[in-house]
Amino acid sequence: MKRKLNGPLTVLLAALCVLALPVSVSADGGSKPVYASDIQNGTYENVAVDSTSSMFRVVACTLTVTDEGMTAHMTLSGKGFGKLYLGRGEDALNEDESAFYLFGEDEEGRHTFDIPVEALDKPIPCAGWSIKKETWYDRDITFRSDSLPDGAVTVSGSSDWILWTAAALVAVAVVAVFLTAGLKRKKKAGGKA
Repeated sequence: MKRKLNGPLTVLLAALCVLALPVSVSADGGSKPVYASDIQNGTYENVAVDSTSSMFRVVACTLTVTDEGMTAHMTLSGKGFGKLYLGRGEDALNEDESAFYLFGEDEEGRHTFDIPVEALDKPIPCAGWSIKKETWYDRDITFRSDSLPDGAVTVSGSSDWILWTAAALVAVAVVAVFLTAGLKRKKKAGGKA
């Protein structure tokens, strides 16, 4: 005899699906930004950085997190960019040199930049000054929190209550369904006797 999925099992499966959803997803489907206060202080190597331009490729990145904020030491794939501006190129035209981040070089001669990072998983507008073309090129760069080691990102206090509330509601619903199913079985058993 085949058994149908009963109510309690269905609710339990639905609860597991809900709990498996990532808490860090925002209403627009993107990841929520991860701020310095959400990360353990320390220095993290091999941080992944996405760029909207293949001509601006970050091949290595070290992220330093302190109570004051985050900074990234990025190594680009080449030597084409001489300075960076956190914003758009059209805005950089109106800035003085103090607003720019100038390049350094690694042991292979590739250009490196040290820049502040407001948040991970949040696109940062960044304009790069092309040495050869003498013009600004716009792109967005995103430092990815999923490339940090396990335990580096902590659950922020602001979303903690959401997780616990959802878990409590699911637990109450599961218990209620099981209790209801048990009462129905008792009534059926009592009526047949």
